[in-house]
Amino acid sequence: MINFRLAELRKKRNMTQQELGDLLHVSYQTISKWENGVISPDISVLPELGAYFGVSVDALLGLVPLEQEYVPSDSGTAAYWANRVEYLKRTRKTMWNDDYIAFLIRDVWKLHTPVTVLDCGCGYGALGLLLLPLLPAGSSYVGVDFSPTMIQAAKNMYRDLNIEATFLLSDMLELHTRERYDVVVSQAVLRHVDNGELFLRKMAGFVKKGGLLVSMECNREFEADGLYIQGIDYARLCRHDGLNKLWQTELEKQNRDYSIAMKIPHYMQAAGLKNISCRMNDRVTFLEPTQPDYRELLESVIKADHWNDEKSDQEIEENITYFMNHGMSRKEAEDYCRQQNGIVKYLKQKRGEVSLTKTSGIMISYGWK
Repeated sequence: MINFRLAELRKKRNMTQQELGDLLHVSYQTISKWENGVISPDISVLPELGAYFGVSVDALLGLVPLEQEYVPSDSGTAAYWANRVEYLKRTRKTMWNDDYIAFLIRDVWKLHTPVTVLDCGCGYGALGLLLLPLLPAGSSYVGVDFSPTMIQAAKNMYRDLNIEATFLLSDMLELHTRERYDVVVSQAVLRHVDNGELFLRKMAGFVKKGGLLVSMECNREFEADGLYIQGIDYARLCRHDGLNKLWQTELEKQNRDYSIAMKIPHYMQAAGLKNISCRMNDRVTFLEPTQPDYRELLESVIKADHWNDEKSDQEIEENITYFMNHGMSRKEAEDYCRQQNGIVKYLKQKRGEVSLTKTSGIMISYGWK
C-alpha cells in the first residue's frame, strides 16, 4: 500500500502548500490533492520531489522508512568476493609494470636471497604470480584469503601453472600461526576492510625480526582523478563531490577508509616498524587503437570498471537509494549515475576507436621490523 509522505516532509521544512506548489509550478490545490490521495503526481515528478527533500523515491512513497538505517558497504566480506574472480583478473591486467616490481625487489628492498612471502588477502594469487618469477630462486609463497571461491581459483591456477605455493582459507584477523615470514604484503585490501589499521597491525605480527612489511593501496581521490577518455570533457570525468560525501560517510559509519593509502606509513610507524618509506606505482595505462593488445586491454578496463552495460531505470533507482544512504544528495547520486551511464554509452558508440589514459595511483608503503 502506498503511504505518500509528502505532507510530512513539507511540514518538516515549514513549507506551505502554496510554497511547494510554486517550486513545482503547480497549484496549491494540486499539492493538497497529492497529499490527500485524491490524485497521484506524475511519476516524472517523484525524483524531483525526492531530490528536494533529500529522500529516495521509495521513502517518499512510504515503501521504506524516511530515516533509514545505514546499510554498510559489504566489500569487506567473503560473500562480496564470491563471484568476483574475473573482476580481479581484469583489474590486475593493467595494474603493474614488471620492470618496476623487479626494481623494488632488487634495488629498493634488496631481496637478494630466498625469502618466505605471506600475501594477506591474496584473492586468486595475482601478486604471487607477479612476485615469484622476480624473487631469488628458492623463495616460497603463502596466500591467505577469506573467500573460498578465491582460494579455489588460486589453487586451480597455480596447479595449472605448476607453481609451488600454499593457500590458506582464513579471515586474516582470525589467523593464528607461529610461522613468521621474511616479507608480508597486501595489495588493494585495506581500502575494503572496516578497520585497515587493525588489519595492518595483524600483518605486522607475522613479519620476522628484520623482515619487511609492504602495503600497496590506492587513494580513492587519486583514482577518481586518474581517468581521461578522449572525446569526454575531463572536468566532467573527474567530478566527485558526491563520492567525497559517500567516502566520508563510510569512514564515519563503518571505519572504511577511502584515504587509507595516505595513512599507512603512519600506521606502520605506530606498529613499531623502522626505515619506513613510500613510493608510487609507475603504471599508467594508455590505450589507443593501433596498439597490438588494444582490444584485450580495453575490454579489461571496461569490465573492471563496470562500463559494459547501461543500467536500467530500476537499477539506477536502486543505486541512487544506496548512494543517498551513504551520504549523497539525490542530485549528486543522479549526477553520478548519469555520468557512469554516459561513459557506457560513449564507449559503446566508439568501441574499437576510443583512446584513454587511466591510472589508479597506487602507493607502495613499506618498513622493516
